Amino acid sequence: LYFAARRRKQWYQRRVRGSKMMNPNKLLSSALRRVSFNGGVRNSLKTNSIFNPRNLNPQRNFHSKPRYNNDHYHQHSHKGKKILGLVGLIGLGSLFVYGSPFTSKAEFKEESEKQLESMLPPTEDDDGKSKKEEEKPILKFKYIIIGGGTAGHYALKAILENDKELDKGKDTKIVVLNAEDHISYQRPPLTKELWTSNDPNVGETLKFVDWQGKESTPAYENNEYYDNNPVILFLPKARVVDISPTFKRVLLEDGTELGYQACLIATGGEPRVLPWAEDVEGVTTYRTVDDFRALYKVSKEVKHITVVGGGFLGSELASSLAGKVKVTQVFPEEGVLANTLPSYLSSYATKQLEKLGVEVITGKLVKDVSNDNQLTVTLDDGHKWTTDHVVVAAGISPSAPGYGRRLEKDEKHGGVIANAELQVRQDLYAAGDVLSYFDATLSTRRRNEHYDHAIKSGQQAGENMVATLRANPDLQVQPYLHQPMFWSSFAGIEFEAVGITDSKLKTIALFVPPEGMDSNNPEYKRGIIYYLRDDKVVGAVLWGVYGKVDDARKLINMKRSAKDVEAVKHFISLHEEDQAH
Repeated sequence: LYFAARRRKQWYQRRVRGSKMMNPNKLLSSALRRVSFNGGVRNSLKTNSIFNPRNLNPQRNFHSKPRYNNDHYHQHSHKGKKILGLVGLIGLGSLFVYGSPFTSKAEFKEESEKQLESMLPPTEDDDGKSKKEEEKPILKFKYIIIGGGTAGHYALKAILENDKELDKGKDTKIVVLNAEDHISYQRPPLTKELWTSNDPNVGETLKFVDWQGKESTPAYENNEYYDNNPVILFLPKARVVDISPTFKRVLLEDGTELGYQACLIATGGEPRVLPWAEDVEGVTTYRTVDDFRALYKVSKEVKHITVVGGGFLGSELASSLAGKVKVTQVFPEEGVLANTLPSYLSSYATKQLEKLGVEVITGKLVKDVSNDNQLTVTLDDGHKWTTDHVVVAAGISPSAPGYGRRLEKDEKHGGVIANAELQVRQDLYAAGDVLSYFDATLSTRRRNEHYDHAIKSGQQAGENMVATLRANPDLQVQPYLHQPMFWSSFAGIEFEAVGITDSKLKTIALFVPPEGMDSNNPEYKRGIIYYLRDDKVVGAVLWGVYGKVDDARKLINMKRSAKDVEAVKHFISLHEEDQAH
């Protein structure tokens, strides 16, 4: 009876704890283990948390190693098996008649939990009294949107418009987790309209006049929009540090776990910080509305600002600052927007910036920035100058902190890999800057950092989330086929573009020459640049041409062939006197 009961106890212990023997030291070590997230964030003492690596496999605790293997049993003779079976029957019968000296399985599990609880270290409440740490409940939502930027906002709108079940009940069904301490807002005005605003208090009010002549602000909605909608919970300063696609859980920085039925990753990107820019007073990046407020204040107080970067952000920012302070712009390429525009257009745009008074230094890398009572910028060729402030505008890195290790990342383009339907894993989607998606039209993988892409990918992801949960019978999961457009405006230059506009591709351009143009000093005022891959149009830049984006998008979707100027001459009409460049 003793040995039979002992074996029964060991069997329970293996089932409950996943080990042969209940070793108190081993259990205590397991219970006290902390799981670190994102460089220092630690989960509370929750041994049942799915973010604890011991619990990532739901079947792990039910696959204990058997005490004997099958070959050991086959070594016994047939007679020995009968004897062992008889002894086992006698033991089980005795237990049935006289009762087990141990508790039932449920009672034994409860007792084991109490034993483990008694071994955990006590914590102290606000009054200094010792108590056991209470586990936070797992809050469950129908939708979780990680990121409160443009993609997250338009995904939220798509869900509200298409989910037919949201009006059933008054409980919160959608939670938006925004790392910034702001409601959703658009970023384009941060380098354009806000700098030309006539409001003397624009640094506080953020008011500007948009292209339609209406007074506006970067915010999409006001606070009442979220407060008055009971199905939405908007959480600012809510940083996600881990995601479990298997268990459909999200872990916040404070240890809170949220459950979801469908989730969207729309975390955008973080400003790329160059090695010499870390912890140097007077050196900042530029990405958020807080960055605008800080730089706008600086521009009122200093005389010279250096902008590092020759892309869209750096060029638009240098143009906006020109006239307010002295501006120096430095970057390693041979001209601004060198990764997008053909070399002759890049050189032309660089000269236009110089006409505004911007000192443009091309083909040079910033080696170091030091601050000894005044900032000193040192280039790779040894050239130095002093400045009052440095803005690093060297692009962004897709933001998926901590939980990126659970998702497949695009090593070439950056970002989180998704399929054409924007799905990363089952019921987990991505949109916006962080998204690396398969462009089914152009048969290539892409990542796009432009405003129109954030809008359209957010909308498509929101609709696909609703369709996945079957919350609207009229919706089906659809691939993302939109060809995003973008635009830029600086130094008197304005253009729109759509598709793949990589300066490494072959280009064919048509321009309308302005009257009296000097052939030795060409002026590019109005024209179209077609980008070709395998002699097919994959992108177009509409230089000073408006209202033709849809026409260019049709050419891309039709995969129109173009081998020379004559082939593209009638694609999009400019003027009767079009001239090839």
